[in-house]
Amino acid sequence: MDNGGNRAAEGMDGIAERIRSAEDERKKLAAELRASKAQYAHALEKELVYPITLRAPEGSHSAQSGMEPLSRSAGKEGGVCAVDGGLLAQEFHGFDLLLGRAVAVNFVYADGKLASHAYHPSAAPEPLPNALGGLDLREFAWHQSLFRLSTELGTAAEAIAKFKPKFLLLDGSVAPQIADKPTGTSGLRELYDEVIRKYKGLYELAAASKCALVGVIKDSRGKRFLEIASKGNPQMERLSNTADTPFLNHLLQARERTFVFNYVSMPSHDPVIKDLDEWAGRVLAFYLKPSEEDRPLRVEFIEGTADHDEVAGVVAWLCSINSRYAYPAVLIEADMRAALDKREMDRAYRSLFLKAGGSQSMLKLRRDERPFR
Repeated sequence: MDNGGNRAAEGMDGIAERIRSAEDERKKLAAELRASKAQYAHALEKELVYPITLRAPEGSHSAQSGMEPLSRSAGKEGGVCAVDGGLLAQEFHGFDLLLGRAVAVNFVYADGKLASHAYHPSAAPEPLPNALGGLDLREFAWHQSLFRLSTELGTAAEAIAKFKPKFLLLDGSVAPQIADKPTGTSGLRELYDEVIRKYKGLYELAAASKCALVGVIKDSRGKRFLEIASKGNPQMERLSNTADTPFLNHLLQARERTFVFNYVSMPSHDPVIKDLDEWAGRVLAFYLKPSEEDRPLRVEFIEGTADHDEVAGVVAWLCSINSRYAYPAVLIEADMRAALDKREMDRAYRSLFLKAGGSQSMLKLRRDERPFR
């Protein structure tokens, strides 16, 4: 092996050792924290960990052990709805083209089994086009995110009105992210303001409809839980470079959840959450581990639309279809229905090219037309 190969092997050995060491440290600290029986003043509950009772989202008892039903009215209110969106984006010489669609899936359960399902606006809606020119790379990223959010939030509101579900699950957060907010001078600020209005409108509709509005994040990189758990515990400072879920994978056992906590410590000072006005302090979260064979999920909900124990029980029950990929079945269906094939962009480009008469703006970027590699 040449010197370059030796250096590469040594580099990989060093990375592997750091990974093993960090994992051992997380496992050790998780055991210490669990045994400490400490209470957490900065959380919304005193205990660190709570057991979850699985709850079927229906009005009748299920034969599955350890499962409790919701109130009898739940089955009449339309079941569980999930919304997800798909997006394709491509840069061209004079503009950027986006294609997006959002699909709502409504599952109604009876006796622990799926009794019926429905889609909105359909099982495979045509993707919506959107195009803007003159965007720099940061604005291109904002445009994609805001267009997707606008589509998903609109579909979610329509689904609540149509299906009147007991639960509405979003794939991802129930709140806007810092990466979604353009600068004050960006031409996309108007689109951002529209998205914020849609968030607040969805919260209001969910509360008025008695629909639990819940976000499920499969691969969270948040650190808010560790921030709370570290207060008054110098030992936890050793986890400064760790996100919540790698640590919680050791802390939580199957069908357990963490305490509930505020999305941010000071909502009125957060650069994005404060834009939600009176809803800013009502975005709450916890983590749950639905299966021993899979990692924890981050679950967010809007206070006033949901009871956290009920949310935890229903989400965990919906995840029980697969122990190794423990994720709500209705969200998996929404993801599959919303996904877009790259060929959709190729078809849209050909159609637009013909309609625009071969305009110079329609030229592909040089990197997408290389005659060589």
